[in-house]
Amino acid sequence: MRSQKSQIKVDQVGIGKILKDFTLIVPSHQRDYSWTDLEVRTLLQDLAKAISDNEPGYFLGTIVTIPGPSGRLEVIDGQQRLATITILLCQIRRYLREKDDIIAEDIKTFLFYTDRNQRAVVPRLRLNNADNDFFGAMLSDEQSGTITQPTSKSHRLITAAFKVISNYIDTIVGGFDAKVHGDILNKWINFVEFGADVILLQVPSGGNAYKMFETLNDRGLKTTQADLVKNYLFSQAGDRLTEAEHAWSQMRGVLELIQEEEKEDITVTFFRHALMVIQGFLRKNEVYEAVQHNGKGTQAAVAFLRKTEALSTAYVATFYRDHEKWSGYPDAIRPAILTLNFFDIHPFRPMLLAIAAKFPPKEAVRAFELLISLGVRLLIASSTRTGSVEEAVAKAAQKAFASDDCKALDLKKDLSEIIPSDERFRQAFEIATVSSGPLARYYLRTLERVAKKEADPLFTVSDDKEVVTLEHILPRKPEGNWPQFSPEEADNYWKRIGNMALLQQKTNSDMKSACWADKRQNFKGHGYELTAQVAAVPDWNVEAICRRQAELAKLALKAWPV
Repeated sequence: MRSQKSQIKVDQVGIGKILKDFTLIVPSHQRDYSWTDLEVRTLLQDLAKAISDNEPGYFLGTIVTIPGPSGRLEVIDGQQRLATITILLCQIRRYLREKDDIIAEDIKTFLFYTDRNQRAVVPRLRLNNADNDFFGAMLSDEQSGTITQPTSKSHRLITAAFKVISNYIDTIVGGFDAKVHGDILNKWINFVEFGADVILLQVPSGGNAYKMFETLNDRGLKTTQADLVKNYLFSQAGDRLTEAEHAWSQMRGVLELIQEEEKEDITVTFFRHALMVIQGFLRKNEVYEAVQHNGKGTQAAVAFLRKTEALSTAYVATFYRDHEKWSGYPDAIRPAILTLNFFDIHPFRPMLLAIAAKFPPKEAVRAFELLISLGVRLLIASSTRTGSVEEAVAKAAQKAFASDDCKALDLKKDLSEIIPSDERFRQAFEIATVSSGPLARYYLRTLERVAKKEADPLFTVSDDKEVVTLEHILPRKPEGNWPQFSPEEADNYWKRIGNMALLQQKTNSDMKSACWADKRQNFKGHGYELTAQVAAVPDWNVEAICRRQAELAKLALKAWPV
C-alpha cells in the first residue's frame, strides 16, 4: 500500500505555468478576493526587481490544492496570488492587442480554455461564488466595451487591481520606443511562466489539504486565524461538507455587515465572543483550539457551525439599533444599543450577544440599561480593560446563555463582583478626568437631564456636536488669563469633569481662552441648568472645580444607578 505521504505531489513550477497547464477553482467557502492596492503594487515591484536583477528562482510561496470536479484543482491556499497574476497577464494581453502584437494571442492560453461540454471559452481560474462572475466579466475580451459595475468590497478590490496593474504596465514600457514594448512585456510573461516559482502541492483529500494548510501557517506563511477555523471545520465535516459550507457562507454573509467597521477579522472576533457565551472566557489566541474542541467530528462540526450561524444574527443586531431583530421590543431598546455602542467597551460584547440571544424583550431593555450604568462606572474607575472584568462578564454571559429564564436582576447578581459600589463610584467621579469630548458631552448631558428630572437620562449620545459643544472653563491654554492657577494646576485640572460645561457652538467659539470674568457672563441664565450654576461662582479656581465636581458626583449616583 502506498503511504499517505507519498500521495502528496510536490512540484516547483512557475506560477504562470500553473495557470497555463491546469484549470483551477476556488471553492465557494474560501474568502473573497482581498488584496488591496498595497499588496498588488508590492507584488509588481518584487517582480520588476527580480526581472531587472535577472534573479533566478524568485520564490512566490506555496499553492495548496486538492483534486476537484471535472479535473480542476481546488485552490485551498494561494488564490490571491493566482488571481493577481491572472489580472497581470490579462492587462498585458490587452495592452499588446492594442498594439496588434501577435504575442497577445499566445497569452490567451494562460487565461482561458475551451470547455467542449459547454462549447464555450471559459477562464482557467474560477474564483468563489461571490467573485467569479464579476472576475470572469473583467477578464472577458468583451469587457473593454462594457463597464462592469462592482457590487461588493471584493469586486471593488478586483476593479482596483485591474487599474493598478494597467497603470503599472504603462510605467514598465514608459520611456522606451514603442517598437520594443512587446519585447519588454514578453520578458515579463516569460518570467511569470518560468521564473516566478511556487511550490505546488497537490494533496489527494480535503483532510490532508487542511492539515497541510495548518502546517504552512505554523511555519510563517501568511494565513488568518479565520482561515484555519474554517478549514478545520470543513475538514471535520466529512460527507456533510455541503451543509458546513452553507452554514459558513450564511454566517459570513451576516457578519459582512460589520466587517468594514472592525480593524481585525470580524469572524475570529465573533467566534471568540460566541464561544464565550457557549463555554466561558477564553483568550484571543485560544479561539482555534476551542473550535477544535467544539467541532471535532462530522456531527459536532456541523452542529457547531449551525449554532454559530444562528448566533451571528443576534451578534450583528447588537451593533445596530435599527436591526430587524428589535422589532417588537420596547422603544427603549434602540437608544440603549446606541449608547452601549457609543461606549464601545469590548469586554461587554459576549454579554450583549447573550442578552440579544436569550433575554425576553423587557428584560433585555433592563439588562442593557444595567450595562450602561456598569459601563459608566467602569469607565470612570478606569477599569474597562482589566482581565477580571472580561472574565467576569464572560462567566455571566455563559450563565445567561444557558438559562431559560433570563432576568436583569440575576445578571446584576452575577456581575456584582465587578460593579463599583456607590461610594467607590462617587469617589472616582469626584476626581475623574475625561479626554474624550463626545464622552464628556454624554456625561454632562446625562447629568443635566437628571438635574431637570427628565425621562431616560441614560440615552443622551445623539446630541449634535455642532449645536451642543463642550466648554473647558479653565482652557487648555490659559495664555496668561488665569493667574489663579499655577502651570502645574492648569495642566492637572483643565480635563476634570468639574471644569466642563455645555454651551451652544457660537458661544463656545467666541470665548476661546478668555479670562473668568469674561466667560462668566456667558453662563448666566443659560438654558442648561448645570451651566447656569457655574455663573454663581465668584472665582474659578481649584477649589471651585473640586466643589462643582463633588456636586456632579452626587448626581452621577442618580444618573447611573445599579
